[in-house]
Amino acid sequence: MVELIQEIILLLSFLLPVTALYIQGQAYFNPAIKVVGVQSLIIGTISLVYYLFTDNIEFIILAGIIFFTRVFLTPYILLRTVKYREWDREKVKVLSSFVLNLTFFFSATLLVAYAVFTRAIPTEYEQVIMPMTLFFQGLFLIASRKSTVAHILGYIELENSLVMLGIFLIPPPILIDATVFLDVLALVVISSIIIVEKRDHEPLEELTG
Repeated sequence: MVELIQEIILLLSFLLPVTALYIQGQAYFNPAIKVVGVQSLIIGTISLVYYLFTDNIEFIILAGIIFFTRVFLTPYILLRTVKYREWDREKVKVLSSFVLNLTFFFSATLLVAYAVFTRAIPTEYEQVIMPMTLFFQGLFLIASRKSTVAHILGYIELENSLVMLGIFLIPPPILIDATVFLDVLALVVISSIIIVEKRDHEPLEELTG
């Protein structure tokens, strides 16, 4: 039973970089916003699965917070604030950045597979690889895109990766759950203001080099 739960967690974790790849290659705003909600849904599901693995009730509380703030509230407010039509898209060539992200993803996957098979990475640390991959994908999304919406989605990916690391590495006390809740609410409010004022930005020089 324990091995089955661990395999489910690993499979769900693998889906996180896949959703990030979709967001990176998506020029249309509405689908990208919706998929970042799907990404958060996967993280909330992992938290529920971890409850089955540990019997820690706080994982259910964390999952509830994720479902409310990241799966429902954040995409809802972004969609209502941005008010893009279904055919509105970012005026940028996303193919090149998508190919780079895809190359990074598969390179990281092959590297992780090699490390696992050669026992280069201790077993207890294998589960943090996908959250770290998601973290760098979020950074790349911020660095490679010009629109404010893409920057916000990249920031949400960064937060999602940190939540995943927290699930894997530290017990989730109520204080941490409340902090996540407040951080996401603050992100939504600030993001709404920024989107109204300015929709496009130049790529961040600090991240692009």
